Amino acid sequence: MKPTHSFIAGFTLAAFAGALWVSRPLVAAEPSAAAHAAVGASNDGTLFTAFVPVLRHPRCMNCHSKGDFPRQGDDGHRHTMNVRRGPDGHGVTAEKCSTCHQDHNLAGAHLPPGAPQWGLPPANMPMSWQGLTDALLCASIKDPKQNKGRNLDQLVEHLTEDKLVGWGWNPGEGRTPVPIPHDEFSAKVKQWQAAGAPCPAR
Repeated sequence: MKPTHSFIAGFTLAAFAGALWVSRPLVAAEPSAAAHAAVGASNDGTLFTAFVPVLRHPRCMNCHSKGDFPRQGDDGHRHTMNVRRGPDGHGVTAEKCSTCHQDHNLAGAHLPPGAPQWGLPPANMPMSWQGLTDALLCASIKDPKQNKGRNLDQLVEHLTEDKLVGWGWNPGEGRTPVPIPHDEFSAKVKQWQAAGAPCPAR
């Protein structure tokens, strides 16, 4: 074979091999069916509904329910002793939350639970979730006019790091904790945030 022919053959073979090498990442980069499904899930509100059982649990709902009073127990019955919200959410007159509730649980079954800033949301922003659909609950917690002026980053910080919220995982003897482990809950909340905090369809 002449040198010119050898050069042309070698160049052609190298170009063909290079084309194959370049084409492999392009094929691998094509979205899979699973990736398409994940994108769909992130846009239809399922990322929110994945952690909403925590928000709907009595440990949360007893303070985010309808009415001007807190609730108690897994059945959400009205708080005994006619406890009321008060303007700032911390009770009225001699029945302040801090009269019984400290910044930690008292040891023993059925003794007052506690956490820092124990109380209800204030009267001007009661943040009542009782009776809301998943879509309305999602919109409510994202709305600064209903969540004490929090933006999305502040909301996520509140849900995942606030000590009063965290009490739900350590509610004291004789009380059922929220149903999802805290690390898993935090991961789900942050996944929802990363996807743009989509809400379920109304």
